[in-house]
Amino acid sequence: MLDLFIDGIAAIATPDTLALMILGVIVGIIFGSVPGLTAVTGIALFLPVTYSLGPIKGMALLMAIYIGAVSGGLIAAILINIPGTPASVATCFDGTPLARKGQAYKALGVGTVFSFLGTIFGILILVFVSPIIANFALKFGPAEYFSVSVFALTLIASLAGKS
Repeated sequence: MLDLFIDGIAAIATPDTLALMILGVIVGIIFGSVPGLTAVTGIALFLPVTYSLGPIKGMALLMAIYIGAVSGGLIAAILINIPGTPASVATCFDGTPLARKGQAYKALGVGTVFSFLGTIFGILILVFVSPIIANFALKFGPAEYFSVSVFALTLIASLAGKS
């Protein structure tokens, strides 16, 4: 498994792929910081750009746009109390009061640092846990799919309540 991880790092460590990732993060931050433009919008608009790229470069660009947009959503949430992305709603609760006290730089800095750390932590968990989950999911048969479907419908019905 470590060999696959090293091969993956080597595949994206080329200068042109890194340049695309930097561009993607910048574009993603712009999409995330404008309220109403989300990560999904950025990915949908840049999807035709990836047709001329290879699969590694295309996926790297789209992932960079997504990560940049989710992280960029905190800018609007802190400065104007409007979340740039749905993931930034909770940032409005603490970031905007801090910005109103004149500490917007501190709020933006803390938000950016912990967004980066959370992204790195999430990617590491994904890299090491997803093969285990995939092996488990490949063992599903018709009975398991039926059980998951019934569970999902039951969960939806219980959350809907009387509405």
